[in-house]
Amino acid sequence: MQLTGKCTNSFRSEFRWKNFGFHHNQLDEFYRSQWQSGEKSAWFLLYRWLWTLFFVSVFLSCLVLQFSEGKYFIFLTNWGIMLCVITQLLGVVLATRWYFDVNAIRSTACEGAQVKKTPTAVKFYWLLHAISVPLALIITTVYWSFLHGKMNKPNRFPVMSFVTHCLNSVFMLVDFLIVAFPVRLLHAIYAMLLPIVFCCFTVVYYFCGGTDDFGNHYVYPLLDWKVPSRGLLTFAGVFALYCIYCILLYALFKFKRFLHRTFSAVWSPHCVGLI
Repeated sequence: MQLTGKCTNSFRSEFRWKNFGFHHNQLDEFYRSQWQSGEKSAWFLLYRWLWTLFFVSVFLSCLVLQFSEGKYFIFLTNWGIMLCVITQLLGVVLATRWYFDVNAIRSTACEGAQVKKTPTAVKFYWLLHAISVPLALIITTVYWSFLHGKMNKPNRFPVMSFVTHCLNSVFMLVDFLIVAFPVRLLHAIYAMLLPIVFCCFTVVYYFCGGTDDFGNHYVYPLLDWKVPSRGLLTFAGVFALYCIYCILLYALFKFKRFLHRTFSAVWSPHCVGLI
């Protein structure tokens, strides 16, 4: 009962007005891994660089193979990859600065907690991460459930398609499990703005006579505005899926924190001495 009460109170506290914002007292959590024990970790820094290189390599490869006179930029999959690239680039910059203590960033982060000030770069990173993780999951779910093998065009690059529609989610979920900073349920509002923006873009693109890379007058078959009811139903479904994934990610974040507390207690010097 006591545990249930704590969980309920924690969930209710997520809906405070301040949680729309991007302030957090423990600024070091944006520079470190959830699982590192020391102040800095070479393993976490290496991980950060590997993940960044992966997403940058995927983006550049897709740009070369699928540019199609700029049509590359009309697809939500590629919006997701670009968001992941920017997120990882910011993450590796923050991690590198922390590891090498550039401009005394470690002491500055501690001072920032005292004066209750969160740097703009940290806020932007937090925002992008909150958007890019559920977006990657949405892209994977919708593609493999409704689009794979059903689009009116050949799959010219199957390996790259697998990377951008499957490994994108795998890599972002791993990142989600490794980072230390918190998840805010109300940040889902910002994530949900993206499908609204993309839906509006596809409508404008359709009425301006835009086509995909094979001349079809839509970006995706599910958003063919010759049949508005299908487009609206797709938008509603994606929006609902966003809500579900944001709640699941929050639950996963809480479970990650629970595991961290458990392992920290088990492997504390006092407990180890009792084994």
